[in-house]
Amino acid sequence: MFSIITIILFSINTFAQNNNRWKTLSPDKSMQLELFTDHGLIFYDVISGNDTIIKSSALGIERDDENFTNELTFVKESSGNFHENYILKIGKQKENQPVFNQTIVSFKNEHGAIINIDLRAYNNGLAFRYRFDGPAKKVTVKNESTQFVIPEGKKWLQNYSMPAQWNPSYEENYMNGIAAGTAAKEISGWAFPVLFQINHHWLLITEANAVKEYCGAHLQQHCEQGVYKIAFPTEGEANGIGSIYPVADIPFATPWRVIITGKDLGTIVESNLVYDLAEANKTGDDSWVKPGRSSWSWWSDHPSSKNFQKLKKYVDLSKDMGWEYSLVDANWNMMQGGNIEELTQYAASKNIGLSLWYNSGGPQNTITEQPRDIMNNPEKRKAAFEKLHKAGIKAVKVDFFNSDKQTIIQLYRDILADAAKEKIMVIFHGCTLPRGWSRTYPNLLSMEGVRGAEQLGWDSAFANNEAQHNTILAFTRNVVGPMDYTPVTFSDYACCPHSTTNTHELALSVVFESGMLHFADSDSSYRSQSASVKTFMSKVPNTWDETKFLKGEPGKEIILARRSGKTWYIAGINGEPVEKDFSVDLSFLKEASYKAIIFTDGNNPRDIKSTEADYSKNKNLSVKVLSKGGMVAVLQPK
Repeated sequence: MFSIITIILFSINTFAQNNNRWKTLSPDKSMQLELFTDHGLIFYDVISGNDTIIKSSALGIERDDENFTNELTFVKESSGNFHENYILKIGKQKENQPVFNQTIVSFKNEHGAIINIDLRAYNNGLAFRYRFDGPAKKVTVKNESTQFVIPEGKKWLQNYSMPAQWNPSYEENYMNGIAAGTAAKEISGWAFPVLFQINHHWLLITEANAVKEYCGAHLQQHCEQGVYKIAFPTEGEANGIGSIYPVADIPFATPWRVIITGKDLGTIVESNLVYDLAEANKTGDDSWVKPGRSSWSWWSDHPSSKNFQKLKKYVDLSKDMGWEYSLVDANWNMMQGGNIEELTQYAASKNIGLSLWYNSGGPQNTITEQPRDIMNNPEKRKAAFEKLHKAGIKAVKVDFFNSDKQTIIQLYRDILADAAKEKIMVIFHGCTLPRGWSRTYPNLLSMEGVRGAEQLGWDSAFANNEAQHNTILAFTRNVVGPMDYTPVTFSDYACCPHSTTNTHELALSVVFESGMLHFADSDSSYRSQSASVKTFMSKVPNTWDETKFLKGEPGKEIILARRSGKTWYIAGINGEPVEKDFSVDLSFLKEASYKAIIFTDGNNPRDIKSTEADYSKNKNLSVKVLSKGGMVAVLQPK
């Protein structure tokens, strides 16, 4: 479990700062979020040093009973500074001590109804949300007027998919550095997170702490002159089932609108701001949550999850590779040659935990794979979790949500809460974006919400563009939470051979972060690797004490360093079709000297070369990488 210490120094003012302006400064005073009114309308600016990086952007909400978008007058302001401590079970940094300043500004509309706007400023970003207090009352939110005005620069983002059998599930390609103000291709708009480069600043905008009282939001299609507006889910999502408009009981607060920003991309990549803004642990004791590595048969052999003997081979693979888990995917309830009870007993005899797949994203789902409609039914779900706990199953993978409507956001949280009661860990697929839930429900190990390695089975365009795509993901999608990309695939599908090198694929086990690391390739592929590669794969962690961004730019390359205990893992991937020389400054290392094993591209894209060498913090690590290649170094103190 984690503990939280909060220091609060509040001041209350019934008169506006400078008549109609209120601000909260980051603790280091490098940034500020400034709120102001103009003729009864509310706007905000984001200022870093002398630069305004988000310009006069509108705020407001319209409910079915009250309008908070105009005719607003100031009521009161309060402010304070806070310090929290918490520990994550997964992620890029386990121990977190965020410090922030908060200002709460209250306004009333022409009927005297109150809206509170909570502003927070951290040294690596800012956030705001709307909050409603008062007598208990059920209301419907009809519109949110939130804007982000960014009229210039470049952006990296993906389209929010139009409703379809598999969509929206955050599995579109990322646009690579297109001009700010470019419209999305469909009326569905743009998905979070969105990365901008403007005036020598980087900004990543997303959402945190998605609550049961609200839907998941994204951005509207049109953004002329860089005016990006919040959008609710599209009507056709979930086969039209459920409203796009959130219904909530007062008191309630919306999710946070989050702006991670800095002059260096390291501020973006290293940030845990999405977790900082999430609710604290709701499950109590989380000592039973054990992140880990897993084998997975489906990627290389789709029907294998119905074959008892094949599944035993993947249990054996996990045992031999030193991984903790094995995932049993779709249609395991139709298993031939044995059953899930026998497989569970076999896995237990090898000290391997099983994860089971469920098709349970909701009644809108038309996909036929089994077992179906258990986790979306409260009574069946609770009974299933109780049975799974007794059987010794460690985790579930729940698939095919494909909507951000409020009913689906509620379903995610209900699944997590019920699973925690029976000490079951959870992975979501066909799902939304992480929004900090792994802090609130530590049993949430990972979420898909990414165009990942499964695409290699049917999409040759993805295979050709995978290297560039992977570098963008490290600066965008994986910044905001765990990402079940299912990496490290050396094998080729006939339709879609890799354009990346095998060392690039190996490096993804470090570049990408997930609380359950599913090694996606076949048992025969992994067993055929060299002894040094297998040793690396058996030891590579999937949760980290510390993460450092060393070098890179989205679409081009990224080099990260991650620490587990005293061991550092440095990984880099090349997103471009040219050879490069990676030079890594090791001055961040704490010990004087290290023993290193280095994996580099060999003479051809399928070769992984390993060498050993001694390094000190005063010596650069220099590596040649092939076109779309990669490298990994493991440094242990001598």
